[in-house]
Amino acid sequence: MQQIDDALELLLQRLWARAKELKFLLLFVIAATILLGVAVTLLQTPQYDATARIEISRLDVGSAGSDDVRFDMQMRDRTYYETQYELLGSRFLAERVAEAENFAQDPVFREAFGLEEGNLTPRRIAGRIASTITITPIENSQLVDINSTSPSGEISARIANAWAEQFLEANYEKRFGDTQLARERLENQLAELRVALEDSEARLAAYANQNEIVVLNSAATETGQQQAGQETLSTSQLSALNQALIQASLRRIEARSALEAERSAADIDSAAALRSRRAEAEAQLANLRTTLGPQNPRVLALEAEIESLDRAITSEGGIMNSARQAAYERALSEEAELRTRFNEARARYLAEQNVGTEYGILRREVDTNRELYDALLQRYTELGVGEAGTNNMTLIERATAPGSPSGPSLMRNLLIALIVAALLSLAIVYVSDFFDRSLRHISQVRQQLGLPVLGAIPNADADDMVGELLDPKSQLTEAYGSTRTAMLSVLPKDARRVIMFTSTRPAEGKTVSSLALARSLQRVGKRVVLLDLDMRRAGLSRLLGVTSKTKGLSELLSGASVEANILHLEDHGIDFIPSGSLPSDSGDLIARGGLEQLISDLEQRYDYVIIDSPPVLGLADAVEIGHLAGGVIYAMQANETSIYAIRNALARLRQPGVRLLGALVTKVDHRNDEYGYGSEYGYGYSYEPSEA
Repeated sequence: MQQIDDALELLLQRLWARAKELKFLLLFVIAATILLGVAVTLLQTPQYDATARIEISRLDVGSAGSDDVRFDMQMRDRTYYETQYELLGSRFLAERVAEAENFAQDPVFREAFGLEEGNLTPRRIAGRIASTITITPIENSQLVDINSTSPSGEISARIANAWAEQFLEANYEKRFGDTQLARERLENQLAELRVALEDSEARLAAYANQNEIVVLNSAATETGQQQAGQETLSTSQLSALNQALIQASLRRIEARSALEAERSAADIDSAAALRSRRAEAEAQLANLRTTLGPQNPRVLALEAEIESLDRAITSEGGIMNSARQAAYERALSEEAELRTRFNEARARYLAEQNVGTEYGILRREVDTNRELYDALLQRYTELGVGEAGTNNMTLIERATAPGSPSGPSLMRNLLIALIVAALLSLAIVYVSDFFDRSLRHISQVRQQLGLPVLGAIPNADADDMVGELLDPKSQLTEAYGSTRTAMLSVLPKDARRVIMFTSTRPAEGKTVSSLALARSLQRVGKRVVLLDLDMRRAGLSRLLGVTSKTKGLSELLSGASVEANILHLEDHGIDFIPSGSLPSDSGDLIARGGLEQLISDLEQRYDYVIIDSPPVLGLADAVEIGHLAGGVIYAMQANETSIYAIRNALARLRQPGVRLLGALVTKVDHRNDEYGYGSEYGYGYSYEPSEA
């Protein structure tokens, strides 16, 4: 955890330092982003908000039971409301709104959204409408706000209201869709049957008029012929005449009975004797016809006698009461007249039977259509009364056209611009730091290179570097004094007092550092000799004003000189062996072995031998010299040298076993405030005991 905290702290410090380095660029980015936000605000089209509010209620609320039941109900409620919120934002609803409001033909809608009439499709219109809608459930309630934002206040209100209405209508159709569909289907069937019933009734009436059929009673029971219960005019007349004929026959019989009952007793006895005599004669006649035959004189005589008796009986029966006789005759005449009229009515009825079949077919068609119509009408009434329901969703508040625009908001756009500017600035800082792999922070030396930091040297004017070192109160002198203390702390007691300075590449400050450390050791009373072994560049010799004509190490190592040319630097209080003339094979000179003998001799005469060696990368000199040194101080320039290059150079030194005392960070400036140096090189660096 401590390593993680350190890494995070290091990252934040690096980013902060990078931000201060890029402060002018970041200020430009922030200003440009704010100006862009203001410009966007001024160029944006005014937007108008309109909000409709609906209430969504659950129907199957139920009663509270156990905890499991309540938990299950809560889960169902959450699922139900989440589903409704998703349906509220669906494209299906946008298409319904577009169709219901007919926005494709609305010039106000097209003008508000900048749409051309010839380039409109239902999908495009639905997409534009859906893009204006925002669904906002009100927390801890069953209310939901439907907000529409568009360039027109009127269109916003229409869309919000239509969206709410279509959602409620769609929910109602979902709940009662089967009943409503059935009602619509029944309405269509009722309309068709109504037309069929009217047509069949019209054809039945036309047929009855054409055939002079008069229906007196339409209540009937269907039969194969003329309906028995259906009474027409001919049927009614025939029935009435039949009843009248029966009554007339009864009256005739009654009159005759009365006439015969009033005959006198004498007449009755005389008539009885004549009838008795006639009966006897009839019996004899029958017997004689059988025995004698019909032409026998006796038979003929008896027939004549019977005729005479019949005339006598008839003459006897005519003696009756004249009033009774007249009544009988009237009854008889009335019966005959009614029978004649009955026979005429019966003939008409039988003639009507020829057209009765077609009339019955038409009549059954009318009755069938009427029964079907009545049954469907009854079913339609039952659906309307018993199966209609109420919607569980209600439009609570309709949207009204706003009087002023809700956007664009200058404050909101400025806030967005500031957030964008902050993100851009952070990205710029991070990317800049990511691609910059130079040394920026002291923790990089410890964590990435594995070296303790012996000192941090502020950047100074290269033209007056020696003057800075000669000033005992200068920042450079103080910084190298601190480096001296740290070096002495880490140098093992049994190690050779030979200190080598090297770096990754030239111009990183190792030459000045070697001179400065030698001066610092001299100031504490140490006898110090300084060697310029960077014979290819001879930077230390040039810094001290010693020319290449002066004999030095190249001549000694090549054998051109027997003794080392040791110069005493009066201003610095130290001895110095220059590099000498520029050799063509400095690496070979170092490897011959003469250098080791020289260093051994110098160790006998001086407390410390300080060596300015060549850079590591590309050369083998530093590795050869490092084996002879008691410790190596590695100089690395802040803000310039790549960490990867330093790591590779250190690997070349570590592989053969060169002892590394620590790192000396040079040319520190305001970009490395952690070291304590600002623009005026204010010295304030201190290192932890673990680094020492």
